[in-house]
Amino acid sequence: MKKGNVKKRVIKKDTTTKNNSVSNEGVNKSNEVVKQSNEIVKQSNEIVKQSISQDVKKISVLFYVWVNIPHSYAIVNCFQLVHLYKLYGPNGRKGHRMNFYITEAPYYNPAWTNAKQLVYSEEYNEIIRNLPIHNGEPVDIIYRQTYPYNINVTEEDKDIPKCVFYTSEFAQLNHTYFTVEKPDDLPAERYDEYISVFLHQFDNIHFTAPSNWSARGLIKFLSNKEEHERNRMITHGVDSTIFYKKYDNTRRKVRAMYNVKEGDILMMNIGAMTTNKGILLIIEALHNMVNKLKRPQYKLLLKGSGDLYACQQFLESYFIRFKQVGIMSDEDIQNLYKHIIFTNKTLSYGQINDLFNAADLYISPYLAEGFGLTMLEALAAGLHVLVPQTGSTKEYIEDIYNNGGEPFITYVDSLITVDSMGMCQNSIPMNNLMSSLLNNESKIKSKKSRLSYITMKKYIETNYSWYKVAELLYTYLDDIVEKRI
Repeated sequence: MKKGNVKKRVIKKDTTTKNNSVSNEGVNKSNEVVKQSNEIVKQSNEIVKQSISQDVKKISVLFYVWVNIPHSYAIVNCFQLVHLYKLYGPNGRKGHRMNFYITEAPYYNPAWTNAKQLVYSEEYNEIIRNLPIHNGEPVDIIYRQTYPYNINVTEEDKDIPKCVFYTSEFAQLNHTYFTVEKPDDLPAERYDEYISVFLHQFDNIHFTAPSNWSARGLIKFLSNKEEHERNRMITHGVDSTIFYKKYDNTRRKVRAMYNVKEGDILMMNIGAMTTNKGILLIIEALHNMVNKLKRPQYKLLLKGSGDLYACQQFLESYFIRFKQVGIMSDEDIQNLYKHIIFTNKTLSYGQINDLFNAADLYISPYLAEGFGLTMLEALAAGLHVLVPQTGSTKEYIEDIYNNGGEPFITYVDSLITVDSMGMCQNSIPMNNLMSSLLNNESKIKSKKSRLSYITMKKYIETNYSWYKVAELLYTYLDDIVEKRI
């Protein structure tokens, strides 16, 4: 029996080995079949993709824009171009739906030619560099993003629809904001009227503005209700792969570089430092904190646009003005300089994101803005922002505030004033700004939870990404070309 048992076990073992061999052979054959099937599916998908790409009607767009300078218009345009290309260019996520042609428009200031540089990631710079220069190819539409706002029509392009980007910081425009050929004998007092007549005659000229506040500026020129569809609001966006909260030692390193202690309150502001940006209010508020209230922990980081604007000269002239009107003494000004960190050079977006991560507050008590893009970028980086209750930023700041952004946003009480020319701007008493800073100091300085940041960031990515902007812009351009509006 023992031998039988042994024999039985051996026979059983031999059977199992044979079955395993057969089983492995079957698995190998099955894997090969699956591999071949996957290859067939891959080839089929590629054929379908090419077929769809060939079947989809492409719109050919001439972008008559600023590209190669670090100006806000060029920056917005470049982010739009990159994301339009990623969505609708060759190998675009939504199929090849757009042909791109670029013409670099003349700069508002010819000296800006000396400031040419692309300031984006190498991937984005490569996309921008490789977009084809327009060389007379037929196009379906011309998109213009320059200043002044070019609405000129030539004999060659009169039948080609146009889309003109504009902003209206004071919610009001007049003829000085536009480039258009006018009759030589036309009296200057009739220039505004002429633009209205011109736009009524050439009804294939359309417009886009980044906020409803800005869009109000064009209403008087497109006064007929049926013409309002030619004036579409398309918000600006933010790239969360560039602007984001960094949970590493970036904050500590940047603050150490600028000799800012962890207990200090570092405020910051980026831009041209013109008075409509609220720079006078910011400097006076710092003066009140440091020189009057003896709160030396307040510091201010100012990032100018030195390649385009005389920001340092602006800053010096503001101190002269404060001294002339008796707000500051020489001693006050000298002490204030110790609390101001000023950089005037063009930085990469990675470096700007580092500044956002190092600061405690983005302070922007602006008088007039067309959109206020920097505040959106600051929020995407998890930086607390202070903005007026009124003005163009109200549209998106209020939306973000109500959808997870409340811990990151502080308002300053403001009112809108309108002058005799119809120009609108915020009015912000200094007492209101000081109250907002002092009453919210702990909120500004407090460390926000990751969960609150993630909640806000997700909302921003869904509603204010450059991909969302690109989709809206493509739809608008396609609507114009297909004469849906």
